[in-house]
Amino acid sequence: MSGNASILSRLPFDEKLIYVDGEWTMSQASQTCRVENPDTAETIATVPECNAQDLDHAVKAAYTAFHDGPWVNEYSGAQRRDALLALATAIEESRQDIEELESLNTGKPISDVRVELDDTIDLFRFFAGYADKVEGRHIAAQTNRNLEGYTVKVPVGVVGFINAFNYPICLLAWKVAPALAAGCTVVFKPGPQTPLTTQYFAHLLHKTGKFPRGVFNVVLGGVGVGQALVDHDLVDKIGFTGSVATGKQVIRSTASTRNVRCTSVELGGKSPGVVMPDADLDKTAKLVVSGCMANAGMNCNALTRLWVHRSIYDEFMPRIKAAAEALVLRTPQDGATEMGPLIDKRQYDRVLEYIRIGREEDKAALLTGGQPALGRGYWIQPTVFFNVSPTARIATEEIFGPVLSVLEPFDSLDEVIEIERKNEFGLAAGIFTRRHQDIAKFTRKLRSGTIWVNNYNALYSYLPFGGFRNSGFGRELGYESFDGYLVPKSIIDDISY
Repeated sequence: MSGNASILSRLPFDEKLIYVDGEWTMSQASQTCRVENPDTAETIATVPECNAQDLDHAVKAAYTAFHDGPWVNEYSGAQRRDALLALATAIEESRQDIEELESLNTGKPISDVRVELDDTIDLFRFFAGYADKVEGRHIAAQTNRNLEGYTVKVPVGVVGFINAFNYPICLLAWKVAPALAAGCTVVFKPGPQTPLTTQYFAHLLHKTGKFPRGVFNVVLGGVGVGQALVDHDLVDKIGFTGSVATGKQVIRSTASTRNVRCTSVELGGKSPGVVMPDADLDKTAKLVVSGCMANAGMNCNALTRLWVHRSIYDEFMPRIKAAAEALVLRTPQDGATEMGPLIDKRQYDRVLEYIRIGREEDKAALLTGGQPALGRGYWIQPTVFFNVSPTARIATEEIFGPVLSVLEPFDSLDEVIEIERKNEFGLAAGIFTRRHQDIAKFTRKLRSGTIWVNNYNALYSYLPFGGFRNSGFGRELGYESFDGYLVPKSIIDDISY
């Protein structure tokens, strides 16, 4: 165990336990999962691989808390608001430990983790503000003067979350904060590679003393426990972030169980960016590389499919090459580090295989990178291909790594839009230009959930995030996310009775 693992010696919880029904308890399973440090590929912890019995315990705890406990039946919106604000403060007070743990477990640069903790704290405070603002409507008598109609919004119930490995604590906040604010109870499964900050979060939630038992529960493990969560009849909603293939299985499963339940899925992306002739080439090159290589490319909205206008193509390529090669790859805990490693051996091998495909099958020209880096762990150089066919595998399939495909040069924006309409994904896109006519055309005609103009990757708690087509449905962030954990009831009252 490296010196950077000192945070593990002072964890305020036992990582070998799971948090269910308001207490830390032993898993019923005998199997365990190894947790690695992607920087070195060392094992840093061992956690339970939960089984169906653990999952059933957690779901029943959440079910009882929802139907019989005070969180929904006694707490006011203001009390839930105050609980979330207390939790945000607890996270803020422990942020240094959480940042160290997140960087160690994910390989993220510590500078990135600090930004993600800022976002996490902000999200709990933002959604706390909605907890006491659940509103219905009054509908005046339309056809019968004696009948008064109105709506009330109620929490959807028990929510099962299956999280991805790439943003463990931040995506937890995306999901859990609006669900708790709405009055739901939660069973949360983190990605099997990155469970540690979820456990730390459970410790802090418990420590506040403001969340009744069963309101928040954690199960650990991989596909097996995730499928059991999706299939459980007492779960009212599933929120999933992950691959397209697994997301489709989740949707099929939620439709085939005894009780059909609502689902929100945030899936993959192959997000295009467009560089127009009037763009600031130096600034844009840095924005494009950051948009692709952030989080080592393990980002569902990563800018991985770049269109560059023919008139500036040759001039732009050296700038992209220089920006990619300037990225600093060092130990994640070094404040100067700008890009970290892949999450595990499976993802490392997958990315190297796609680099091989780009060279050998797609016949794409390699501009820079394409090799392992640092001689340890799961590091790969920032990699850029150019003159890539828009139909090449590296240009159409989600790689989830630091690989940018600069497509063949284009002549008109209409040509790009027509091709991108056939993109199976629709999560995000970007355009770099000063021409408002081009901005208006691109943002109006492209079916992408988020479109950045002269920037990339900026996300805010108050703006919804989600996609079209194979990028999923439902929205995270913003009021739209909060509203997704509420369902309306219509009340019709005969006032003449």
